[in-house]
Amino acid sequence: MANQVGKRYICTRCGSDFIVTKGGDGTVSCCGKPMDLKKTEKK
Repeated sequence: MANQVGKRYICTRCGSDFIVTKGGDGTVSCCGKPMDLKKTEKK
């Protein structure tokens, strides 16, 4: 899965929140697990 610049990821284990600043192939991970793409809230 390609990581796109500006996408936000969240760790379901510790709650860390990351924004991709350099896109590329691979998986964003934290606490030894892949992170989930954070859903944006529309107002």
